[in-house]
Amino acid sequence: VGSPGVGKSRFARRLAEELGLGVLRVDGAGDAGPGYGGTERRWYSSEPSRPFMACARHRQANAAVIVEEIDKAPVRSDYGRLWDSMLATLGAETASRYQDPALQAETDISHVVLLCTANTETVLPAPLLDRLTLVRFPGPEAGHLDALLPATLAAVAADADHDPRFHAPLDAVERDAVRRRWRGGSLRRLRRLVEAVLRVRERAAAALPN
Repeated sequence: VGSPGVGKSRFARRLAEELGLGVLRVDGAGDAGPGYGGTERRWYSSEPSRPFMACARHRQANAAVIVEEIDKAPVRSDYGRLWDSMLATLGAETASRYQDPALQAETDISHVVLLCTANTETVLPAPLLDRLTLVRFPGPEAGHLDALLPATLAAVAADADHDPRFHAPLDAVERDAVRRRWRGGSLRRLRRLVEAVLRVRERAAAALPN
């Protein structure tokens, strides 16, 4: 649980990867509730539960399921809520004998590692919170800027399919420009500022005489 943009999702994925776990991502704000626990075979779009799909996809009993923005899950119960469908997959006893509606068979999903991200826990139902371990995720502060810049530059290069060495480190003037506008908090805002600095750098280089 932490403020928007502080790196919760990235941390969850990196944690799973460092542990050698395959990852299946679930969009808590968009995925329908029954989809997590599996849909019945009578539906043409029938699918097994997300935990079982993670195990099957990565051939691991302890694959990881990351539910992002669980606090933004729809609260209407017309077709079932995500929170409700998660409950039966979290208890050790029920998860070890989970009756998957799509497979129509018992499945053991008790070893699946579940990681959830949220901006706040206040909207989550008490039965769900009781089955989870709440961890406060601190946001980066202004003093962390120099440590964050190399990874931010590398991420910008990677998304552009460039070698990480494509972008030279920010010089003193560029760092000061970013520092004046970023006082900590959202890493997304930090990235936008770094991208703005790089655009200014590219325009300045293009204006130089050949």
